[in-house]
Amino acid sequence: RRRERLHARLDALIAAARREPGDDILSLLVGARYEDGAPMTDADVRAQLLLLVVAGHETTAIAIAWALYALHRPENAGARERLLEELATLGPSDDVDPEVVAKLPYLSAVCDETLRRFPLAPAPAPRRLLQPLELAGYTLPAGVGVAAAIGVAHLDPRTYPEPLRFRPERFLERTFSPFEFLPFGGGARRCLGAAMATYEMRIVVATILRSVDLRLASLRPDPGKIRATNAGPAYGVKVVVEARR
Repeated sequence: RRRERLHARLDALIAAARREPGDDILSLLVGARYEDGAPMTDADVRAQLLLLVVAGHETTAIAIAWALYALHRPENAGARERLLEELATLGPSDDVDPEVVAKLPYLSAVCDETLRRFPLAPAPAPRRLLQPLELAGYTLPAGVGVAAAIGVAHLDPRTYPEPLRFRPERFLERTFSPFEFLPFGGGARRCLGAAMATYEMRIVVATILRSVDLRLASLRPDPGKIRATNAGPAYGVKVVVEARR
């Protein structure tokens, strides 16, 4: 019964997007075409929406947890204060346009630095080569599995000086290529929910920090732990919530 209610709600949203397309993810799915030119059916669009919500739930929650952890480490107090100053420019009102929030430059840099320093999938599932590949002087035969070492790439000091340091400013100082910063993978099969995940992460982090003051319940460094395919905090991010001063 709950599934039926969920499907009915999604079908109503799909119908509305077909009548009046916008510039959101749903409208992009509704307007997508297969190779033969046929549009996606309502059932296909609904399946993609469910994938975005279900598959992206835990990963986005982990990313938000890492962001709050990093911002409230004592060594990162400067980053936290700079972000709070940027959020203060929105004013005290709760009625703030999410689009404005999502485009705040330092907030975006904080979220990108979180995804760099704490990649959700440091060793993603490999892809099988259909033909031999020459790579860095090596010949990889067809049939072997190849995966991008995201965790290694994100900690390469040649690309990211002081790679273990949480420094969002690096994302304001330069633009990194898709081969240097790839928290959602790359290529044609890059994570479908990348845009939704980053948007949601920015909105939630901003909303929390505009509403309350937080402090970590423990300053014990968290090395992270891989569960299934996701790398989340090993101990959980326990915080003390205090009324905004």
